[in-house]
Amino acid sequence: MCIFQKLKALILHEFKKQEELAKSLTIFAVLKGINMKSNLQLDAKGLSCPMPIVKTKKAIDTLNTGEILEVQVTDKGALADIPAWAKAGGHNIVDQSEEAGVITFLIQKA
Repeated sequence: MCIFQKLKALILHEFKKQEELAKSLTIFAVLKGINMKSNLQLDAKGLSCPMPIVKTKKAIDTLNTGEILEVQVTDKGALADIPAWAKAGGHNIVDQSEEAGVITFLIQKA
């Protein structure tokens, strides 16, 4: 194995360790009930399809790459619609929860 390949393997290994640490810290924060910070909150409660998606798209368009949008909805269709929309746009659902009929999504902009 040449020095370049060894260096590449070492860098990839370290990156993977950092990535695993970040996931662990996120899981720890969720388990401890620590709120993940969002850059923008969208209240789409009471709206029905397609308005939660329309408003989510408009809101996420105002964010920079990597920033987090918090979306609160009551439409049960959003459980399938928002993750599908996020995946199609390359965005990442960082967290999803439901409490007292309100579904909350944390979406990281791609």
